Amino acid sequence: MKKLPELYKNPNSKPIDNNKKVYYMKEENRSINRNDIEEELNNIFNGLGYAYNIPVEIKTKNQIYHTSLVTKTKENIVTLDNNIIPISDIVSITKK
Repeated sequence: MKKLPELYKNPNSKPIDNNKKVYYMKEENRSINRNDIEEELNNIFNGLGYAYNIPVEIKTKNQIYHTSLVTKTKENIVTLDNNIIPISDIVSITKK
């Protein structure tokens, strides 16, 4: 059988540290803006993919939830853990 030439192997000479660049910002006391919360909920539910596949952190007046969202009504949201959270109690929502 005839011997074939070797495949080209690109030498990677650059350091791989693209995941190490992080920016920390001091958490400031911001006023609660209902439009920001509604906008973030709309981004989650109307974005690409399904809402239950997007992990979120929801901070309310009393508790912090680490879950995914299932559905949204006019006044409440329902999480994957069967928690019903009133939208008026939400302080912030962030995607993980």
